[in-house]
Amino acid sequence: MMQRVRRSPFLYRALVALRRVAGRAWMRAANRVLGVKPNRVFFSSFKGKAYSDSPRFISEALHRLRPDAEIVWQLADPAGAPEYVRAVRPHTLRALAMIASSRWIVDNFNRPQYMLLFRGQSYMQTWHGDRGFKKMLFDMDPAAGYPDGGQITLALSGSEFGTKNYRSAFRYDGPVMQLGLPRNDRLVHPDEAEIAAIRARLGIPDGVRVMLYAPTFRDATSGQAQRAGFDLRCALSRLEAATGTRWVCLTRAHDQNLSIDAGDSAGAVRDVTRYPEMSDLLLAADLLITDYSSSAGDFILLDRPVILYQPDLAEFTSGDRDMYFDLRACPYARAESPEALDALLDSVDGLASRCAAVRKFYGVTESGESAAAAAREIAKDLPAPNPGAGR
Repeated sequence: MMQRVRRSPFLYRALVALRRVAGRAWMRAANRVLGVKPNRVFFSSFKGKAYSDSPRFISEALHRLRPDAEIVWQLADPAGAPEYVRAVRPHTLRALAMIASSRWIVDNFNRPQYMLLFRGQSYMQTWHGDRGFKKMLFDMDPAAGYPDGGQITLALSGSEFGTKNYRSAFRYDGPVMQLGLPRNDRLVHPDEAEIAAIRARLGIPDGVRVMLYAPTFRDATSGQAQRAGFDLRCALSRLEAATGTRWVCLTRAHDQNLSIDAGDSAGAVRDVTRYPEMSDLLLAADLLITDYSSSAGDFILLDRPVILYQPDLAEFTSGDRDMYFDLRACPYARAESPEALDALLDSVDGLASRCAAVRKFYGVTESGESAAAAAREIAKDLPAPNPGAGR
């Protein structure tokens, strides 16, 4: 249905306009009736698709700090959320009413155009790609009507690069807490016991190394399975020859793709697209191969090798998204051909030394304490705790 609507620009614009009018009217009515609940905090990650990413870690830190806080999440599937979370279905009238009546709203995605922020409310933006390659929001489409820049109370960033993008992409000139993304705290302070537990959940035997392949989406395959950009089986064989160690491959499709189609490599790899927490996968991986995903900017915190494989660079930048900088001039290990990729795989263990240069390139300021700091900012605005209200 939505695909047919999008094919008709007139119909699509009319639907967006109708949704904006109806959504704002409902939010105003809900706020007028319910007011702002001083102890309610609303969380959303990737438009309600999962209990994940930086909002998850802020939510958990807030619960530890203030167990009396009413924590509400919009979740398509609440199965992975703790029992203290009050879950509502995303993009419903009930969810909008919860947003309109919450003291704080925490999100890692830009808000729909119909979203409003009312007096007495605050909005924390944790954006899901602090060190991305692809231009976004107003940097991508200067004529769009993104509301976030005028509504954000506090933005979270993990680098000078990320803070700069808030100014241009969001057109936001307010305060930025540049202590890092909460999802990355565990990458700054990796815990070996936690890593072992994650690997056990993923079924990775001891002594086996992990290649994580996590490409971004293409407009042409959005909503579909995405074909792997190289022969994953051959890459594993090359890694094993270069290191004398057994390797396995995990594939993670972008949020806008269903899965990774491994082609002839089927059976040699495992698709973990539906695994809820990307930072778990980064902790478990010994090597990340991506193309244009901001996960590369997170993985460098672990001082482990990253390879950008970009054989379609010219096509991607002309047809899908423009970039924030010249990728050929950045310190990442890059390949634009199968031969160049093979050469990098042959020297994989030497690539980790590039991580420091990449961190300097971005001006990384990840502290490992961002979730706790964000929770304290929220808690400052909540009413004094009732000693008998903890759950």
